[in-house]
Amino acid sequence: MKDLPIAIVGAGTAGLASAILLARQGWPVTLYERVADLQPVGAGILLQPSGLAALRHIGLLDECTTLGAPVSRLFGTSACAQRVILDTRYAHWQADSFGLGIHRGVLMTALLSAARAAGVTIRTGIAISRFVQAPGHVRLLTDDGRGNESVLGEHSALILADGTRSQLRAQMQVRQTVKAYPWGALWSIVPTPEGADSTDLRQWYRGCSQMFGIMPTGVTHDQRQTKLSSLFWSLPVASHGAWQQAGLEAWKDSVRKLAGEPAEAFLQAIETPEQLMLASYADVRMQQWHDGRVLAIGDCAHAMSPQLGQGANMALVDAVALADALGACRQAQSADPAACFAAYGAVRGAHLRYYRQASRLLTPLFQSHSAWLAVLRDSALFVARHLPMGRQHAVTTLVGARTGWLLSGKGAAPLHAWRKLPVEPALEATSV
Repeated sequence: MKDLPIAIVGAGTAGLASAILLARQGWPVTLYERVADLQPVGAGILLQPSGLAALRHIGLLDECTTLGAPVSRLFGTSACAQRVILDTRYAHWQADSFGLGIHRGVLMTALLSAARAAGVTIRTGIAISRFVQAPGHVRLLTDDGRGNESVLGEHSALILADGTRSQLRAQMQVRQTVKAYPWGALWSIVPTPEGADSTDLRQWYRGCSQMFGIMPTGVTHDQRQTKLSSLFWSLPVASHGAWQQAGLEAWKDSVRKLAGEPAEAFLQAIETPEQLMLASYADVRMQQWHDGRVLAIGDCAHAMSPQLGQGANMALVDAVALADALGACRQAQSADPAACFAAYGAVRGAHLRYYRQASRLLTPLFQSHSAWLAVLRDSALFVARHLPMGRQHAVTTLVGARTGWLLSGKGAAPLHAWRKLPVEPALEATSV
């Protein structure tokens, strides 16, 4: 693996973070992205302490916390706040811990700048059509759309980080399934109304079928004086057309009936339907994440529903685990990528297995038409809020610290297995 570059496909969170860490270790890295012009776009995301610890390891924590907005708790109620459904506070894990609401474009800008500074070769506007493995390398090919292929070169290993809808993942000789979720969400980022600052990620529910949320999202690199908030509205993907036909005012009326007065000032910033972007999700399962010299990471390997807010966090933790695995191979002077990737899979297995299971379990409790699941959810969360064990399980799941239904905390969280990535030191909450 010493002479040929490592290829990474996909300039998202997992791809960029991995490229940075591997390049800093001395590996030659070439990052391929099908989009010609990388732009800081996207919705707001919630970074958990696990992701923040990874950002500290990469060296981007200060930049991101300066621009993001600290989140102290997830607080959800029934329609018009008549009954508390969810109240999970980071302080129940560590007194000074927090989540970070951040514009996805802010995270991507920080990662992209760091990748360029690390010496990563970034090639945009290139769509990889397939790969061919050989005993000593992986060959990448592109297709011009008319059946004419061209070879991009040979690489010592291939990291697939091209997201949930990866076309290359299916070429891996690994059993895998991809199942689309029937529910998605409408997202928008709006200026935070004056006097509406909050450290809560606020949600309102009507049964399992309606959910509206507001998340503090910080500022961007270019507009540091304008605080932002992310709005999200749950709906079945198949109902998007009907939602468009009903019109924007009909949707606003639904939000008002659900959330009441606190939502009004945010709704005023939504003037056209185009400000609300539809996000759909899928569940990706793989028997294993590597096939010879090829490894899948991030959403390409283990996409899940957004109910636990772990997508970007898992991608960042993947990158640190991958760098650790390849760093160990480099020290051992190992030339076998498959062995390195198997070691990576062994480290990530329990952590990802738990969050995939938890995500699948929680999704219908918040996105379905089931009345009895709503009763079950509300009853279970009520008990969990009032029992120390329940609160502990909820918050350790939230922060990304669990490796199983019975395991959490120090010695159990994967982050603690990496001496380079401690999570005990306090992260000082900063607000712009």
